[in-house]
Amino acid sequence: MKKTNSGSDAGADLDAVPLPDLRDQVASSVAEDDALDGSALLVVLTVYRAFAVLDRDQADELAAMGLTPLQFNILTALHRAHLPLTMGALAAMLVVKPTNLSGNISTLATRGLIQRELNVTDQRSLLAVITPAGEAFLAAHLPGHWRRLERLLDQLSRPQRANLVKLLKQLTSSVEAERQMGSATPAAIDGAEAKQRIRVPQDE
Repeated sequence: MKKTNSGSDAGADLDAVPLPDLRDQVASSVAEDDALDGSALLVVLTVYRAFAVLDRDQADELAAMGLTPLQFNILTALHRAHLPLTMGALAAMLVVKPTNLSGNISTLATRGLIQRELNVTDQRSLLAVITPAGEAFLAAHLPGHWRRLERLLDQLSRPQRANLVKLLKQLTSSVEAERQMGSATPAAIDGAEAKQRIRVPQDE
């Protein structure tokens, strides 16, 4: 059961040193809930910490190029696709909402790195296309970026990297399955309630 502090104890907690080790933090949470074994929480906290460290490093590296991580990822996604992409397809590749792209697309277009084109198959949408200037920008910066990624993962062997990719894919699938189940639950409940409201005629 979770303990609460009051009065001077609560004030003292504000001066407490945060637990730096994730296992210590998990142990603290487990102590509050007997049903929690802590393994899932440890994984989530570790993934969040790793992402935060990597994201900060990437933001610093890409800031020197004058781009944000998302803007750089937009360019590289278009480069790898080798064809124009709709905003929806681009958002799906980057796992972001299409609304998050508009401002970044405009910034890249202003710099001449990409351009928007009318989608001839669906004139309600636009296509994002990397320009020759965008390709030249990547040609100048991608080699150094890739070398940096190799250095960042230098402590992981190739088999370890492959296993990490496999585990992260499994984690992604598990999260997506839970989200789908969660989104389907209201409909399933509504269906069950609807069946309960149906009156079955009784034999007379």
